[in-house]
Amino acid sequence: MDLSPTTQSEYYSGDWQSIRNICRVLKMGEGRLAKITQELVNFYQEMVDREIDGELTQYYYIPIRGYNVWMPDANSGAGATVKVFPGNIRTIARYWTAGLLLTSEFQGLDPNTNESANNYIIDSKQKIFDIIKFSRRIPGARWKSRQRPMPPTLDPGYLPELNT
Repeated sequence: MDLSPTTQSEYYSGDWQSIRNICRVLKMGEGRLAKITQELVNFYQEMVDREIDGELTQYYYIPIRGYNVWMPDANSGAGATVKVFPGNIRTIARYWTAGLLLTSEFQGLDPNTNESANNYIIDSKQKIFDIIKFSRRIPGARWKSRQRPMPPTLDPGYLPELNT
């Protein structure tokens, strides 16, 4: 797992291979796919992570970190503790990074691929907006409150503009 140089924690999108696999789905060709290297993906992962942190910093303590969950094993009756990344932040970060990578690095893509990449970015931003307006919460993340003596569960952050 690669670590962000800013926060010293793993990227929200996880492994760089997962972003490469999202780009592979769009059938952009093996020649272009070979240009997607770990350094290039890490650059866009850092950019997207800082953008997500900038959007969530008023409402949550950042960086968002994974937490441990007990996962029982039905066969043996025993279980194990597994580190889980909260909410759909990982999916949002993966698709946003892939969309940003495709629209920035590969200008000569066919219109369908370019439209799909733009839709990745738009959908990711809308999902972040749903988290900001508290339609969806990030489980395991600590909330911030506008007023100090009140717990954040009683006083969520201000609602931003409408999602259009």
